[in-house]
Amino acid sequence: MQIIPVIDIKAGQAVLAKQGNRKNYLPLSTNLCHSSQVDDVINAYLGVFPFTRMYIADLDALMGLGNNQYLINALFTRYPQLSFMVDSGSIKTPYTPLRNQQLTTIIGTESITTKTLVQAQQLKTDFILSLDFNSEHAIMGDAILYASPALWPKELIIMTLGLVGKNNGPDLEKLQYYCSTYPQHNFIAAGGIRHYEDLLQLKKLGIQQALIASALHNKKLTTQNIEQLHKSI
Repeated sequence: MQIIPVIDIKAGQAVLAKQGNRKNYLPLSTNLCHSSQVDDVINAYLGVFPFTRMYIADLDALMGLGNNQYLINALFTRYPQLSFMVDSGSIKTPYTPLRNQQLTTIIGTESITTKTLVQAQQLKTDFILSLDFNSEHAIMGDAILYASPALWPKELIIMTLGLVGKNNGPDLEKLQYYCSTYPQHNFIAAGGIRHYEDLLQLKKLGIQQALIASALHNKKLTTQNIEQLHKSI
C-alpha cells in the first residue's frame, strides 16, 4: 500500500484541514512540523519516509480566490525526485512541471460538470477523478458523475471531506461499495484515516493508496508502519 502525504495550501501557507470548512483553516503547526512553510512540511514528511508522491490542494484556486501557481511551480524545481498530485478545481492548470511525470492533475466532482469530464477524456489528459462527499456525506456535484464508470479514468479518489481531520476513521462502507461495484478501477482513500489499523482494514477492501495528513502530523502513523505497508504493495 502506498501512503501519499497531503498538503493543503492557502495564501502561500500550509494549513490544517478539518471537515472541508476551508475558510476557517488555520496555518499548520503540529507535532510533526511546527512551521506552515510548505517546504518545511515536505521536509518533515520526507523525514518520516522517502515518499515519492505527494498530494497538494490549492485551496485558493478551489475557492476561486486566485491560486498558488508560483509556489507550486517552485516545488517542481526544488523537489525533482517527487511527483505531485495537484487539485486546483480545473483540468486546465497554470502549473509547469519540469517533466510531465511530475504532475498529475486532480479534478473533483465539486468543481466540474459532466461536460468537463467528457472533454478531459477527449483530450486524453492524464488526470485522477475525485468523487467528493461533503460533511453530511452527500455527493458534491452532478449525480451522474458518481455512477458513470465509462467516463472515469483508471484511478479515482473517494474524498469524504466530512471525515478530514475528525479522527473518526475512514468511510469503510462507501469505499467497500466502490471497490466491489467497480473492480476495474483503482480507488484511493481520503478522509478520516487515523492509524495503521485503519490502513490494514482499507487494504483488505482492495485499497492500495491512501491520502493522509493528520495521522502523520500527530505521529500516529510511524516510519515502521509505512515501511510495512509499502513492502506489501
